[in-house]
Amino acid sequence: MPPIFKGIAIAVTGRSLTMALLVAGAMSLAGCEGKPPEQAAIATVQEIVAAPVWVTLDQALPAPAQANQAMAYGDQIRTEDQALAEVGLAAGPVFRIGGDATLTLRPNQLQLDGGQMITWVEGAKTEPVEIVTPTGIAGIRGTTVFVNIADDPTAPTEFFSWEGQVAFRLADGGEEVMLNSGEQLFVFPGDRDIDALRQRVQPLDRAAALQRLQNSPLINGFSRPIPTRSQIEATVDSLE
Repeated sequence: MPPIFKGIAIAVTGRSLTMALLVAGAMSLAGCEGKPPEQAAIATVQEIVAAPVWVTLDQALPAPAQANQAMAYGDQIRTEDQALAEVGLAAGPVFRIGGDATLTLRPNQLQLDGGQMITWVEGAKTEPVEIVTPTGIAGIRGTTVFVNIADDPTAPTEFFSWEGQVAFRLADGGEEVMLNSGEQLFVFPGDRDIDALRQRVQPLDRAAALQRLQNSPLINGFSRPIPTRSQIEATVDSLE
């Protein structure tokens, strides 16, 4: 090759190598920055009781859940049969699900499409969180709340405040129905009359609440006691 062309070839090769190194460096820096904010880890699977428990992460295929597994917005966790799972959110709320439950993490929302869940708040760092169900939305405010979505699509969804105040509203309405400690509300698909829902709020009697407390897998089926147990027991004691 004539010297002039050899020099051009060397220059081009060197420039290509430099560009390749710059691109590789940029890709490395991008990898170090982690996922976009909407995909950053915002929750952790804290405990799994029995199997199967499935997680769908980053829109991938469902896979068996593992303890200490990180979850992000848009991720889903699902339990089958007698399986139970506990997930803690960095914002403070913690939830347990079971009974063929399916739950998806949304910004400031827990979307429960089926099964049972109990939710409470831990720590000083807390953010408002709503439980979104097919029949309506429950806002938790330093509360321990139980939600049960029956397998029968025509059956009502149950909302029960173990302790504290729960604010329920219909998905398309702004008015709220308030539940206080020990109060229960059943909401049927198609319910639209907020005043009628207010009339349905009823307290559990003490015997029924005590039986539920003693028999609840979501309260008693995990390795650690539920942190709000003393408040729950106080609620039971206050019922008639």
